[in-house]
Amino acid sequence: MSENIVTCYLSIALMVFIYWFMMFYLDRSTSNFDLLSWMVLLIAPLFWPIVLPISSWELSRNSLKNILL
Repeated sequence: MSENIVTCYLSIALMVFIYWFMMFYLDRSTSNFDLLSWMVLLIAPLFWPIVLPISSWELSRNSLKNILL
């Protein structure tokens, strides 16, 4: 069961990373040779295991609060 959750999580993370990479690569407002942009693009996925569960919990909590009100 937990392997399925990890597999789903990693596949979604990979899809989001590919989407971000394509948006970054096609963006004409910033240079593709900017080192800081590449560092952020490569380091940001390291925080997904922390950020995604917290954000989904917040979204579900807010939706429940709106239903109860």
